[in-house]
Amino acid sequence: MKLSLIILSCLLVVIMLAAVQFVFNPLGLGPEPDTVLPDAFFSQPKKADGILELLVDGKAAFNEILKAIDAAQSSIHVQTYIWKDDDIGQQVVSKLKTAANRGVKVTVRKDALGTAFEMVDMLKGRPSLVFTKSGLKDTKNIDVKVDIWADTDHSKYVIVDHKAVIFGGMNIADEYHTQWHDYMAMIRSERWTTAFEDRVLKSSPWPEPAPFEITLNNKNTTEIRTALIELIKNAKESVIIEHAYFSDHKIIEAVKRAAGNGIQVNIILPEKPDTHHYANMVTINQLIQSKVKTAPRVFLYPQMMHAKVVLTDGVIAAVGSANLTPRSMKTSREVAMFFHGNSDDPFIKRLRERLEADVAESEEVLTPFKLGVAGKIKAFFGKYLW
Repeated sequence: MKLSLIILSCLLVVIMLAAVQFVFNPLGLGPEPDTVLPDAFFSQPKKADGILELLVDGKAAFNEILKAIDAAQSSIHVQTYIWKDDDIGQQVVSKLKTAANRGVKVTVRKDALGTAFEMVDMLKGRPSLVFTKSGLKDTKNIDVKVDIWADTDHSKYVIVDHKAVIFGGMNIADEYHTQWHDYMAMIRSERWTTAFEDRVLKSSPWPEPAPFEITLNNKNTTEIRTALIELIKNAKESVIIEHAYFSDHKIIEAVKRAAGNGIQVNIILPEKPDTHHYANMVTINQLIQSKVKTAPRVFLYPQMMHAKVVLTDGVIAAVGSANLTPRSMKTSREVAMFFHGNSDDPFIKRLRERLEADVAESEEVLTPFKLGVAGKIKAFFGKYLW
């Protein structure tokens, strides 16, 4: 009896440790460097006209993804966190199968933890299309892998023929396609798409000089939080942050310091996020109650917004997959691009105008939220879970 109890206790400990590793991945990623962006990045704007394109919202992004798949001649690589059995999910599957039938080599990598967001559909008999024969499973020329033991990979990108890559925050599901406000970026250049592949898939160094910087969180390094803090620290006039989920304490402190130094700081968050709602409210309270001369201003966007973008001084942008949460900053594989352009660069101009429009559509938070014990508990667990 005593031996059985010991065995059961040991088993429970193993299960708990496995759950902590699976959800929080405390040892999985590489070290966080002190510096990421080179000094020249902030002093020398670059030209990327014709190379970089900003894709605003799902219709624009998936239109480019589907067109690129249709035009593919040799290879397609898809990385996603969520892939649902819905209209856009089925459209992408159909296009990939057609490409595979004409001899295109298709590689699909989907994160295992992201499947948690597909559970409701799975209970209704609609499992992710990566798992089913009606979807991508056992299809000739399509290599599908969902590794439950791999680090959580929250990045999203589609690489076609080593010539173009579309990346950012959108998963493959209808809400990203037609319902939520979000951003993606597209590289239209064989040279810089190849550099992106080498960086993301092989952990190769990013070549210098370059028109923009690609930063990673992976087993070798955890760069994105450092780069974002560098972006905020080097701002001279303004910082605009539009993010769906915001709770990382180091980014919060960087934002408060910038505002305390006289920088105009505007934060745009969704009024009703799909998750992380209470954690966002705690962050909002910390920001608007900052004991500095000019506190950051926080605006609530009226629709669900899934953005992960930052713009400083109207000319330096960050676009990627990483949320401003402990999970994205420390334990999940992520990809983010940093670009210092001129004020009239099409990518920068479009982002600046769209962010200004998003602020105009939003309502400023003027008084802190009142959170009871239940709300604070939800905030704590929400902060660290996703």
